[in-house]
Amino acid sequence: MVVIAVLASCGTGGPYSTTASVSEELSVSQFQEELYAHGIPLTLPDGRAILVNIPSYELIAFEDGTPVFRSRVIVGKPETPTPRIDTVTSSVIFWPSWRPTPEMIASGEVPDRVFPPGPGNPMGSLAVTLDSRWGIAMHDTNQRHLFERVRRAFSHGCIRVERWETLAAWLLNREEDWIITMAVGPTTQRISTPRVPVLIRYLTYFPAADGTLQTYPDVYDLELGEAAFQPSARTPEPFAARPRKHEACQMPE
Repeated sequence: MVVIAVLASCGTGGPYSTTASVSEELSVSQFQEELYAHGIPLTLPDGRAILVNIPSYELIAFEDGTPVFRSRVIVGKPETPTPRIDTVTSSVIFWPSWRPTPEMIASGEVPDRVFPPGPGNPMGSLAVTLDSRWGIAMHDTNQRHLFERVRRAFSHGCIRVERWETLAAWLLNREEDWIITMAVGPTTQRISTPRVPVLIRYLTYFPAADGTLQTYPDVYDLELGEAAFQPSARTPEPFAARPRKHEACQMPE
């Protein structure tokens, strides 16, 4: 497998670059104030950031606190939950290979072998790696039909992203057509990304794309109830019961 490392440009002028204006600053303030006004203690960082909200099965990309796009995601099953952590993006891998974790192999779920890039690879065409000790990534999938499900807790902890090409284009400041071309091989390539914050949260009460406030199911049966609205119950901590062995994504070098 050939791996080509390239440093992504952090310059401006690409398809997802923006220039702040007075109206944009007001809209940022309005969105953040809306979260606080409804008891949602999420403080978005300046610049670019990614929120993955487990109960809503959704990824939201932000620029200076303003949502710029949303995507459906698939999160971890209750027995292998996606952890609530703060991390950052590290790289984009085009045409990735994949190897199952020791836990998956021991269960007999999948054979102990490296899955080469291609249609049969569970990572799909692209993966965004994270700087995280939990061994998870955001990636495409070879089971895209699952995005049509209302409840989407099917993974081993990783975050499968429906709009993976949009996410990668936004991170690398490239056109989506370029991303798609790179993601069909024939070589595996890794491109470093800026360290964009990734906030993985468990918010059962959050604004939908149309601005309406929605209540989402308690995916992992945490029984937060009304406590879900209190800041003390929303501290982003990893699930204590999720040991290191639950690494979800192993990508051979």
